[in-house]
Amino acid sequence: MEQKRVSAALMAAGALAAAGGAFVFFVYAPVLAGECRSAYPELSPLYWPGLAGVWLIGAVYLAAMAFYFRIVARIGRDRSFCRANARELGWIARCMAAAGALWLAAAFLPGAIWHVPIGPVWIVFLLAAMASFAMGTLAWGLSRLLERAVALKEENDMTI
Repeated sequence: MEQKRVSAALMAAGALAAAGGAFVFFVYAPVLAGECRSAYPELSPLYWPGLAGVWLIGAVYLAAMAFYFRIVARIGRDRSFCRANARELGWIARCMAAAGALWLAAAFLPGAIWHVPIGPVWIVFLLAAMASFAMGTLAWGLSRLLERAVALKEENDMTI
């Protein structure tokens, strides 16, 4: 019964995070990009490429959340220690690494390709990249730890 309560809390937290992320990436970002386009008309050609990049990053985060929800559903079915959860933690790690790389690209490509200074915004992009890489590293470490736990559990089950 405890597993179901933990799973429900994790589902609620994940749903809140996914909804907030979807709002930021797919509702607020276009509004903000439109305001930037109005304030800096010389950057208008970057509107759609920039928005596409933001949406791509948002999609990568939502893919990671899909793996998260699958893991949480298994926790609710008392299948916390299984190879599928370890594998999907690995996929979350890959998604977070991809998001970090995309944030780095967003921080440096406008200046490198179009010679457009993006100003202090690049600091926010770098922080987002660092947070993504940190979460990816944590997910990768947890996937390795869970793989070992699953192996021990299987060995223990065979002994009994």
